[in-house]
Amino acid sequence: MFARLFEGVRRWYWLAGGGLILIVIAAFVLWPGGEEEPRSRQYRDVSACLLTDSAGINSAEAKPVWAGMQDASLKTLGQVRFLSIAGPQDVTNGRTFVNTLVLGKCAVIVAAGKLPVETVSAVARESPNQKFVIVVSSGSTPEPGVGNVSVVSASGDDATRTAVSSAVADSLS
Repeated sequence: MFARLFEGVRRWYWLAGGGLILIVIAAFVLWPGGEEEPRSRQYRDVSACLLTDSAGINSAEAKPVWAGMQDASLKTLGQVRFLSIAGPQDVTNGRTFVNTLVLGKCAVIVAAGKLPVETVSAVARESPNQKFVIVVSSGSTPEPGVGNVSVVSASGDDATRTAVSSAVADSLS
C-alpha cells in the first residue's frame, strides 16, 4: 500500500520536474536577448517626389520608378514621396498636383505615366528652378525639352529602376 503511494508521489515529482525544465528552456529561448533595437533612419531634409495618375504607385509604369526612387533614398538618405492625380485625368487638373509638389519643395519631381509626363512637360517651362525627370516608354520620343527636364527611357523594369535610381540620387546629392 505504501509502495503504491510512493509511486504516485514519484510520478508527481517527475511531472513537476519536467514541467519546470520546460519553463526554464522556454524562458531562455523567448527571453529578449541583448540585441540592439533597430535604429530609425535619419533622413536628410531633401526629397524627391513622384507624380502618378489615379492608379498611383501600383500602375505598371510607376512600380519600377517608385522602386528606383526608394533605392536612391537608401543611397542618399533623401526622402521620397508620391502624389497621385485625383479627379479628372487631364493636364489642366494635373497642373494643380505638379504645383503642389513644386510648392512642397521637392528637389526633383519625377513623372511616370502618360498623363503625369504630359503635365510635367506643360508645367516645366513655368518653373525653371525646379528639376524634373520624366520617364517615357522606349518607343516614344519626348518633345524637345527644357533645360530643367531630364528624360529617362523606360526599357524594362530593371533598367528603368536603375536609371531612375541614378537620376534621383544625382538630384538628391
